[in-house]
Amino acid sequence: MLFVDVCRLCDEIEAISSRSSMISLVSNFIKNLEVNDLELAVRFIIGELFPPWEPEIGLGASGVIGCVIKVFSSSKSEFFKVFKSTGDLGLASMRIAEKIGCIPLLTASEGDLTIKDVYEGFKSIARASGEGSRRKKIRLFHGLLLRARRPVEVKYLVKLALGERRHGFSEGLMEEAIADAFNLPYELVRRAHMLTSDLGLTARIAKLKGVEGLRRQRIVLFHPVKPMLAEKANDLLSALRELGGRASFEIKVDGARVQVHKLNDKVKIFSRRATDVTTSLPEVVEVVKRVAAESAVFEGEVIALTSNGKPAPFQLLMRRFRRQRSVSELVSKIPLKLYFFDILYLNGETLIDKPYIERRKILRSVVSEDVIIETLITSKYEEAQTFYEKALKDGHEGLIAKDLESPYTPGVRGKKWLKIKPVFNTLDLVVIAAEYGHGYRASMLSDLYLAAYNPENNEFEVVGKCFTGLTDEELIWITKRLKEVAIKEEGRVVYVEPKIVVEVAFDEVQKSPHYKSGLALRFPRIIRIRDDKSPLEVDTIQTLSKIFEEQRGRRKEAT
Repeated sequence: MLFVDVCRLCDEIEAISSRSSMISLVSNFIKNLEVNDLELAVRFIIGELFPPWEPEIGLGASGVIGCVIKVFSSSKSEFFKVFKSTGDLGLASMRIAEKIGCIPLLTASEGDLTIKDVYEGFKSIARASGEGSRRKKIRLFHGLLLRARRPVEVKYLVKLALGERRHGFSEGLMEEAIADAFNLPYELVRRAHMLTSDLGLTARIAKLKGVEGLRRQRIVLFHPVKPMLAEKANDLLSALRELGGRASFEIKVDGARVQVHKLNDKVKIFSRRATDVTTSLPEVVEVVKRVAAESAVFEGEVIALTSNGKPAPFQLLMRRFRRQRSVSELVSKIPLKLYFFDILYLNGETLIDKPYIERRKILRSVVSEDVIIETLITSKYEEAQTFYEKALKDGHEGLIAKDLESPYTPGVRGKKWLKIKPVFNTLDLVVIAAEYGHGYRASMLSDLYLAAYNPENNEFEVVGKCFTGLTDEELIWITKRLKEVAIKEEGRVVYVEPKIVVEVAFDEVQKSPHYKSGLALRFPRIIRIRDDKSPLEVDTIQTLSKIFEEQRGRRKEAT
């Protein structure tokens, strides 16, 4: 299948605002594809090249832009002039290509790009490693651009390289398109996707195996399952009432959530973003190897410890999560502790449909109590409150209240799990630009433009600017990271790809005429960098609107 066909489809999607029309268009496109083309096309349409646990492309915006400028004999100033008018790196690249035309520079025998060509090309880029790997990656991407015969192919090569999803076709819409294309129940398609974390594989199963194949789909070892998510509770009492008057209260440690897959002595550890972090956590691997199970999938949390064995700050832990090299040097400096809180799969059996209380019993039968997160099951508010206060005193974040009868629902944020923390007014937001500071911070990108996600237009919209909360050490790190994902600089402002997530505390949400979102945070301050979260996990504009309306309602009651 030709790559240009997928590109033209994405352009058609971009021109449509109707959800049902988009689904129908994609459904008709994918239903007759050969199965190998189907798997790749489904990923490409949602802006993905590989499943999330595969290695990243590693080109960065600056590398991609440099290739476009070189291939199409442009200049940096010309490129950013076009980018400023479009606001889209892929579209800007297409406009640059249109100026000179995509005349094939390779031999005619190479032919048009197929989707397999594009996949194999990017796979080679992702696998380039070692000394000189960045130059090799750029050279390989340069070669892909040379093979583009049409400007629209340039647009989507750039988008795929950067992981952009600007045409608004999300994973959820693709699930519906797959269901429609093969006349299958949507819930079965969605469940298969949540279990495999791979829409390409889900489409393959749907086409080849139909309803029965989807219904029989089980957890696939070393394919991370989409994590079940918790809602916020206003307080402990409301959480207990919401869960029917009796619940399990688990300590919420200030750590990084992990999913652990084990098959005999083979162990893989995945972050909540489905990134493979196994090499960063060698001592955790050793703990899991000792678990008395032939094969298993666990959910857990990893925390860093201080010299006296107390929980260390989250940012200390993130040094280990980010580290790919010289990990052994940090093992003794930043010791880690693994806590399990759930089990999803054991010796060939998928357990997610079993009640929480039964999964806990199975977990206890497999691993020792010292690696299971501390839990209290009670119907008494006073007992829960004492447990909560002790958790906070011991340096933990709070509690997670869980419905005793709840199944594990991958990828769902619902009221079966409720998190209780002292500070309610916090949001996860993504950095989309940054400004250099003043004085001794003049070399640091210390003023961060924070954005929430708007699923209605598939854009990140600014809701505030923040320059407080980070230590100098954290600012040095985030400056380096922001420069790696920088798109352009205008004066003191650096515009970046939306990659870095931060947790932000604030006093209230206000109306704002200055931002496109129409909303702004009052007195935002950064609590921590959430390198374990993906940009699409940040809070939405709709969540901010809800908070604003709740504030207004409370003011009316007060008067």
